[in-house]
Amino acid sequence: MGLLVGLALPLVWWTPLNVDEELTIRVSEFSFANVFHIVSTERGGGPLHFWLEHFLLGWWPSLGSLRIPSLVFLCLALPAAALVARRLVGEEASVGVVVLTAASPIPVLYATFGRPHTLLFAWIMWATVLALKAADDGDRRLWAVAGAVLGVSVFVHPTAPLYAGTVLVVALLWAPRDPRTVLREAWPGLLAFAVTFIPYYVRTLHVLGDRYGISSSAARGRTFSGRPVWEDARNFVAPGTHDVNAFTILALVGIVVLLVARKWRVVAVCVITVATPVLFFSVVPASGDSALFFDRYMIPTIPAFLALVLAGILGLARFAGPFRLLVAAVAVGGLLALELHDTLRHRDRTEAIRIEAIANAAARQPAGAVLFGSTGTSGANFSSFDYGHPANLLDRYVWFRDGSLLLVDDDSCERAQPFLRGDATPRYGIWLFYAVAGPDTRAATRAFGRTRAVVVRPAPGYFLVRSPRKLRPEQLIRLGQAYRLAWRRAVPANRRVDELLRADRQLLAGHCIPYGDLGDPAISPHWPPVKTTHQ
Repeated sequence: MGLLVGLALPLVWWTPLNVDEELTIRVSEFSFANVFHIVSTERGGGPLHFWLEHFLLGWWPSLGSLRIPSLVFLCLALPAAALVARRLVGEEASVGVVVLTAASPIPVLYATFGRPHTLLFAWIMWATVLALKAADDGDRRLWAVAGAVLGVSVFVHPTAPLYAGTVLVVALLWAPRDPRTVLREAWPGLLAFAVTFIPYYVRTLHVLGDRYGISSSAARGRTFSGRPVWEDARNFVAPGTHDVNAFTILALVGIVVLLVARKWRVVAVCVITVATPVLFFSVVPASGDSALFFDRYMIPTIPAFLALVLAGILGLARFAGPFRLLVAAVAVGGLLALELHDTLRHRDRTEAIRIEAIANAAARQPAGAVLFGSTGTSGANFSSFDYGHPANLLDRYVWFRDGSLLLVDDDSCERAQPFLRGDATPRYGIWLFYAVAGPDTRAATRAFGRTRAVVVRPAPGYFLVRSPRKLRPEQLIRLGQAYRLAWRRAVPANRRVDELLRADRQLLAGHCIPYGDLGDPAISPHWPPVKTTHQ
């Protein structure tokens, strides 16, 4: 756990906000009852994580409240992964499985992501512990508990049924008795699963079908990278530039070792666990953005894959005789080095975005200043603001870091209208801009230099623009409109600034038009807006 926390914790503050995290923030602002209504009838999926964030963000609105729970859940998943691995491949192998899971690039990436993916991972891992123990012991009460825990996972994430169903199947296969005996033992678990899973799933099924764009005419096997699902999946569980690498070779050796030892049930559990999401996303026809095969969908399979890898390592290490454990430790260390290469490279690239610099600059501005909506261009993924981490969420990030500022996110007229109609006390105004390209940065510098604004450049690409004096709300809106027009002329590639300018015009005209999913356009990465329910 110490390794995981050391790798992931700084990313809580180094990583720009993601559009999915903005969704978490927006939904958590509603009441408990409204959260359930939105999730069950408008978006599909589970309300549990939104309920948790409703409490945490209401108590302490910060990046810590949004992101640290994901790290906690991932830490909680590791003991369960160890128990599952110990049951499958032994105590010695379980140590390697936990170490490699803790440093695996994809889990570390999501360890500080304010969404329910690590919660789902922990939930499925502990449910697997229960299900495998029930299968070994033939205990009907334990089967019932395992079935109920798996069924309730539907309240965690919309993909939970895929993993919960897989766990039920592999647990039935794991039981070391004939099928009739296993079914007589397991029926309470199957019943408990049906009772806890089916009602809510049926309620949300039509919403999920619409969200994921499921239809017979839709494409199959869609990935964010454009590569086949199996190739992306291999990269997610076995880091490396080639399909045949140290991880995949050792996993294949592990399968052979286990089959030679007549441990076919271990092979079945691991192979089915890893293959199920790959097959599912390869064959289900869907057109929605949410139906793309993302790296996070392989997180629950990583311990099973690494169990095969460790079986291969220990199988080969037997040839070293009394030095068996030393050879195994060296092999695990080599794989750990490969994982750390990718994990630390991502950390370095994220730190190089230097988002903390703009937050620190904003913290030095007068308390009570008004922080308006941000905008900017995007660059390479995880090396700057990008498609999933757009600059229009920079204002929210800065406000989380410094709550003394008054956030007026005016990308939607309706969201800024209370500020315009409220307290007329003069305040300073702050506007944030970001340009990834050097020519755009130089053009923006010249443009703002022709204004009377106070301009702060805390790091390359960033612009903190402050009004030269305190102004009333309407004056700040007009001044911000002028700054944004100057920015648009200097950085025409930043088309999304038009979103802010449109809201400015509506505010000054006194007529707001509802705009954005749940009234928050920052939830969607698309610009111009995409008219679809499949996001």
